[in-house]
Amino acid sequence: MIRLSPAPNTVLLGELPGLSRLELTRWLAVAPDMRVVGSGGTAEDLVRQCQRLRPSLVIAGESALPVLSQLNQVRPVPVLLYANGLPLPGMLREVARFGVYDYILPLLPREHTGAAQQRADFWRKIRAVLPSVSAPAPRPATLLAPPQGVIVLGGSTGGTKAVEQIVQQLSSTLKQAVLVAVHLPAHFTDSFVERLRRISPLPVQAASHESRLEPGKIMVIPGGQNMVVRPISNGPWLGWQTEFSTEMPGFDVPSIDLLLASLARTMGRKVTGVILSGLGSDGTAGAQLVRAQGGAIIAQNEQSATVFGMPKSVIQAGLASQVLPLHSIAEFINRYGSAASPVHAQARSVSQLSLG
Repeated sequence: MIRLSPAPNTVLLGELPGLSRLELTRWLAVAPDMRVVGSGGTAEDLVRQCQRLRPSLVIAGESALPVLSQLNQVRPVPVLLYANGLPLPGMLREVARFGVYDYILPLLPREHTGAAQQRADFWRKIRAVLPSVSAPAPRPATLLAPPQGVIVLGGSTGGTKAVEQIVQQLSSTLKQAVLVAVHLPAHFTDSFVERLRRISPLPVQAASHESRLEPGKIMVIPGGQNMVVRPISNGPWLGWQTEFSTEMPGFDVPSIDLLLASLARTMGRKVTGVILSGLGSDGTAGAQLVRAQGGAIIAQNEQSATVFGMPKSVIQAGLASQVLPLHSIAEFINRYGSAASPVHAQARSVSQLSLG
C-alpha cells in the first residue's frame, strides 16, 4: 500500500532582516509538512508573489503593513507579523482585519536562554492558524567527531584551477575539514562545485548556513557571500559550523580575510591557510591572525601562480610558513593533514625556503 505524504503547507516570507530570514527558513525546512515558496522583495513584490504562489501563510515585516489591505483584497491569507518591537494593542486590532493574527519579535541569538522558548512559541503560533502542521522532530543526540583541524584554500584569479589541482590530489583519509574560498560570482558556484565533485576523492558540497565542518569533507563558500566559522552552540554535536556574515571587510567576496579571522578566533593552531593565485592582498590580514594563534600559512610560489599578487602579499608580510609550487601543496597537506599532529607542526621556517 502506497502512503501519500501530507500536502505541505506553504509559507511566503516577506521583507525580513537577512539573518532572521535564513533562520526562519531553517526552522520551517525541518518540519515535514512545511515548505517555503518564496522570500525577500519589497512590499509590492509580496502582493504579486502572494497572488502567484497562493501560500498558506505569510510571514512579513512591518514594511508590509501599508499593503496588507491590498493583499487581503487580492487573496485573503493569514499573516504572522515580524515586529521590530512589542506592537501596541491598538495596532494589532487595526491590522487584524487584514489577516494579521499574531506577531513574532526579532530572533534571539541561539545561545540566549530564551531562544528555545521563542522557537517553541513560534511553532505554537504557526499551529494556531495551520493546526495540521507537525512540529519538527527533535534531532537525535548523536555525538559526531569534529575534524582535527581545517584547511582553507583561498584564491582569486587563477584560483579555481589551482584549487582543482589540489583537490584532485588530496588523500581520501584526510582528517581535516577543507573550506574553499575563491572570488567568484554567485552563479558560478554550482558549476565549480560540480567540477570538484567529479575529480575529488572526498565529498564536496556548497557551504550553507550551519553547514557542519567534518573530517575529510570539502565545502565551497558560495560566490557573492561572506561566511565565517563559529563553534556549534546548540544541539548535541561537537565542533564548528559555517554561518553567513553581513560583515564586509573589503571588496573581495567571499572574503578570505574574514573567513581566516573567524577560524583563528575559534580554532587557533588547528588552522592551515593556503593562499593561492590571485590579484590583490585578500588573505594577508587573516593570515596574520592565524599565525598569531599558532596556525600555519602556505603560499603558492611565483612560478606556478597565474597571478602572484595574493601569495606575494603574504610572503612579503613574513607570514608564510611554507612557500610551495602548486604541485607540492596537496602532497604537503596529505603528509601532515592526515596525521594526529597539526600540519603546521611540520612547517619549516620560510627563511629556509626558496621564495621563487
